[in-house]
Amino acid sequence: MKKLFTSLILVALINAACLASGYQVLLQGNRTTGMGNLGTAMYRDASSLFFNPGAMVFMDHNGAMVGFNPIFATNSYWDSETANSSYGVNTDNPTGTPFHAYVVWGPQDSNLKFGLGAFTPFGSGVNWGNQWSGRDLLNELTLRAIQIQPTVAYKIGDKFSIGAGLDVTIGSVKLMRTLLLDGRTTGSDYGEGSVTLDGKANTAFGFNVGVLYKASDKLDIGLSYRSEVTMDVEGGDTEFVVPSALAGLFPEGNTFGASLPLPSVATVGLTYHLSENFELGAQFDWVGWSAYESLDIDFKTNTSLLEDSSSPRKYEDSWVAHLGGEYTLQSGLNLRAGFYYDTTPVQDGYMTAETPDNDRMGLTAGLGYAIGDLQLDLSFLYIHSGQREQTTEQAIAAKTYDAATGSRDVLPGTYKLNALIPGVSIAYKF
Repeated sequence: MKKLFTSLILVALINAACLASGYQVLLQGNRTTGMGNLGTAMYRDASSLFFNPGAMVFMDHNGAMVGFNPIFATNSYWDSETANSSYGVNTDNPTGTPFHAYVVWGPQDSNLKFGLGAFTPFGSGVNWGNQWSGRDLLNELTLRAIQIQPTVAYKIGDKFSIGAGLDVTIGSVKLMRTLLLDGRTTGSDYGEGSVTLDGKANTAFGFNVGVLYKASDKLDIGLSYRSEVTMDVEGGDTEFVVPSALAGLFPEGNTFGASLPLPSVATVGLTYHLSENFELGAQFDWVGWSAYESLDIDFKTNTSLLEDSSSPRKYEDSWVAHLGGEYTLQSGLNLRAGFYYDTTPVQDGYMTAETPDNDRMGLTAGLGYAIGDLQLDLSFLYIHSGQREQTTEQAIAAKTYDAATGSRDVLPGTYKLNALIPGVSIAYKF
């Protein structure tokens, strides 16, 4: 059982890491969400602190913003590897509630602005239940993560600005899976047990930088970069429910440790102002997932059924393309719509039940309306991920499935994801 917990720790950390693919949570402002999740070359509200710290100094006001986006997502699995099989299952996922909060301020007529933000750029909850065919890989996951970002920006002349911020990431994870204690792993059939892992990641630090260039009265160009950081879990708690005859092989009070690089993200964006009331934007993101080569798990106490492991992941860099726009009616109502296409970093044979990832498409819409110094923004995002089949042959080639022993990190079959995500933000000018 050398790889007993590899997939379990993977879901904890990979979901915490996902800034682009996997269980993506790019919901840091509902004006931008309604426009296809783009914001690198925009500066109308305080969410610029996240998308491009350099852009926030072009805001014509100081401002604060709070908002959230409930996530209603369903993963599906079909056993496409067994001839004439009709077996399938859908997850019963908890509703995720990522939030964002910002404040941006600076002296009147100053070229300097300061900001502070708190948001959830990653996090997930998935529940496959304890009866499905992949229960030895995962039953349920709950991930909570928050990023705090102090930021400063400076405007150089009338056309150029630069900004930078510190990324402080904290988080925790709790997950459960079934232990198959049959003759293949124990020599005798002890039925099934369970394990719960509960860990808090050490505080991780990174940085972000951004610049904005007003090329003309019509065109704005933005660039931003968010650095790679490493999240570490040390001394995570383990809880085993196993027959008494095996209790000594799953020591009470044992702990685990693991680490994972969170990818860097580079973006370039353009905003074109067709008129005072109509603007279009485009953005391209490059995500450095190739930093994730393998997952290494270290248990404080090892036994014959509980060994440390190193499992290859070999992720590839991925990219996201965004397109969106906003039109303001004479009544002051803002109408928004957008689209994005997000490629997966997961190669064939490495797709797990926790991250059954595929290229995905996001369709967005939104409304905004100002009432005095208050701005209300509503958004709606539909994520569609086409079904993706992972074959046994692909898993064997990737060494994530051993046909001789039955040891596996993945469950071959066909997966699909759909998600509906409404959102609301309230902003205040001061």
